[in-house]
Amino acid sequence: MISKLKDNRILKKILLIFLAIQPILDCYLLYTDEVINFFRFSPTTIIRMLIIAFLFVLIFFNKDYKENRKYIYIYGGIILLYSFLHHFISSGIDNSGYKIFNYSIITELFYIVRMLLPIAVIYITYNLKPTKDEFIKLFLVVSAISSLIIIVLNVFNISLASYGGGTIKGNIFDWFFNDSYSPRDLASKGWFNSANQISGLMFILFPVCIYSIFDKITKPRIITALMVLLSMVMLGTRVASYGWFLIIIMMIVFYLFFCFILKNLKFDLKKLGAVLMVFVCGLAIMVWAPIVNTGDSEPLDEEEIKNLEDEKVSVKEKLGYLRINQLYFNEVYPYEEHKEFWKYIVTDVPAVDIVGNRNVQVLITRDVGKTYENIPNALFGLGYSRFINAYLYLEKDFIVHFYTIGIFGIILFLFPYILIGIYAFCKTIKNKKFNLFMATLIAILILPLGVSYFSGHIVDELIISLYLGFIGGYILCESKEARDDGQS
Repeated sequence: MISKLKDNRILKKILLIFLAIQPILDCYLLYTDEVINFFRFSPTTIIRMLIIAFLFVLIFFNKDYKENRKYIYIYGGIILLYSFLHHFISSGIDNSGYKIFNYSIITELFYIVRMLLPIAVIYITYNLKPTKDEFIKLFLVVSAISSLIIIVLNVFNISLASYGGGTIKGNIFDWFFNDSYSPRDLASKGWFNSANQISGLMFILFPVCIYSIFDKITKPRIITALMVLLSMVMLGTRVASYGWFLIIIMMIVFYLFFCFILKNLKFDLKKLGAVLMVFVCGLAIMVWAPIVNTGDSEPLDEEEIKNLEDEKVSVKEKLGYLRINQLYFNEVYPYEEHKEFWKYIVTDVPAVDIVGNRNVQVLITRDVGKTYENIPNALFGLGYSRFINAYLYLEKDFIVHFYTIGIFGIILFLFPYILIGIYAFCKTIKNKKFNLFMATLIAILILPLGVSYFSGHIVDELIISLYLGFIGGYILCESKEARDDGQS
């Protein structure tokens, strides 16, 4: 039985099936408070950890892959040293002035392990060497499953709302025939736990869908691309609603570049026409799309603010008028304990920069960061658990990681994707293997890192990072071995 499990083909099937069912594992029911309180953690995360650990152990101790073990030993040793120093520094912080800014070693270790899972997937994928055909089929299957979940639940009007909680009030048909609903009432995320995260996933899947049409034009591939585009518009997030437009433009530019500049790809007007048809369909839908502006509700009345300044209104009363969630000045950063900070917010920060919980989170986080500003904290972070417990986990990746895991943590957990992208680009250029497929893969490995700064909660969420790990492992294998899977 063990010998069979060590077979490359069986392990590869397990990996591909595991990645194919990720949209099913991300069902919101597995993230409810009742479920998490029962299991202590989301069962989805536990399942992911167990399967990845299973594959990693079988490959690591397989003599056929022993040549790569030294890199794991080196990286693992660095991670152990980082984890020890991170814990030593973060746990030693005096948080007496911040009552709910608490450190938890269990939460911290769990987060570090979670960040390591996509790195393990890079190692697993690199050794199992999936083919180009297997890669494309996997991404088309995931695209079809994810988009169907969003579209079907929207049509039946039972989809979760992307914003505000609960279910949507109107489906796609209400976009065209009922103007009584706001975008927040119509934007839908299917059964997924987070609209931001699924937007990030679609941002990875859609370029492969468009590439698949350039690779081989078929009705199923065109239909899948249209489904993904429609589901991105249904999500209503800015990343998804505008992202599909930028992705198609990027892919057309790539296609024309390889056809007419590098000339390693034969131009096919029919394929370009199919992609342009998808593009036109998207533009037609966007006229009625429920794009949600998360910059917050209605603008503040500047005249009323001026009147408040003229009258004897307390700072705390002004905070309420500015529509700041009371949680922040009552519990997270109590007004009574941080009067100077809140006075600064009211008197010196422009009102337009205050409105919205995201902006308030950023301002509080920066103030907390100033309190603990020193070199060790900057290098190793203040701790993920502290910011989660204080409801201050920013929706700005890299910035939040600077505060939670520090500069060294960013280098160890996030820079591998960038380094792999740079290595793949240089290696394939040198070997004259740089083609449309490789350009697409490098783009979808690097671009989500940039998108995550504006959207947040992307690069450290497993529904996205596991695919980034798979992409990283695949292009690392392709670029290093320079296998010839075709010109495109």
